[in-house]
Amino acid sequence: MKKIILPLMLFSFFGCNNNDEDQNFSNKASIVGKWYIEKSEIYRSLNQQTQTTFSTDCQKMSTHEFTSSHVISISFAQNNSTCVKTDAVTKKYTFEKGNGKFWFEGEENYPYFVTQLTFTDMAMEDRTQDLDGDGTNDVVRRFYKRIN
Repeated sequence: MKKIILPLMLFSFFGCNNNDEDQNFSNKASIVGKWYIEKSEIYRSLNQQTQTTFSTDCQKMSTHEFTSSHVISISFAQNNSTCVKTDAVTKKYTFEKGNGKFWFEGEENYPYFVTQLTFTDMAMEDRTQDLDGDGTNDVVRRFYKRIN
């Protein structure tokens, strides 16, 4: 009987420690840093279908660098066979980590929601647009990867 209980206790002890470490690691996750969009999903309410698009190598050069108060977005797009910088914008933002609500200054009525945030990955949802014209807002989900 002792041979069964001891391994079980050790397994329970190590199992709890690993979960605590993972949880503490997730608590350290921050929106601050430089990110690119790996893929986007559009969930259309009209047909209840999800359309997924993956960023091209050129699109992955577009970055969103979050400081504690601003995001600096630099966009790239394909022009013939060359990837060129098309835009650079800096905007002030607010992020409420507790509920994941995110919005740009002056756009409080058009929030985004950070639904996943780890040290390396972030998912952000836009629920403000009716892309298919059915009278119900659709969900645009963007999946980010941290660069630094």
